[in-house]
Amino acid sequence: MKQKGILTILAVIISGYVFGQEQPPQKTPVEIAAEQANRLQRDLDLDYYQVFKIDSTLQTDLAGVMAEFEKMKKGGLQNPESYREVQKRWQDKTEESFYKIMTPEQFERYLKIIGTPKKERKKKLEQLEKKKESTSK
Repeated sequence: MKQKGILTILAVIISGYVFGQEQPPQKTPVEIAAEQANRLQRDLDLDYYQVFKIDSTLQTDLAGVMAEFEKMKKGGLQNPESYREVQKRWQDKTEESFYKIMTPEQFERYLKIIGTPKKERKKKLEQLEKKKESTSK
């Protein structure tokens, strides 16, 4: 009985705290980029130059996708598929940049970390290599 009373009091206090508090401010693209770049530095053993380039890429691409989402929202577009297409396009752009910044081993580990299936990783690596070769000519 005593334990049930304590749990009830805790539930009331916690719910009052959760519902009575304002939501924390949304993180900016700069903050999100810095967190992700730092995480990738740890996970992929990136050097400082790579971290700088990845942070810059993420800042640009995150700001771009957020701006495009905002434009779609203001235009009244509510089709989830359209949002997924925009997200996919920006993700591909980010990965293309990462491919140029990272070593092949780091990039393959990156694809594993983000959960890209093995068949898709191979296909993506081939596509990026072809794209790299065609732009270097």
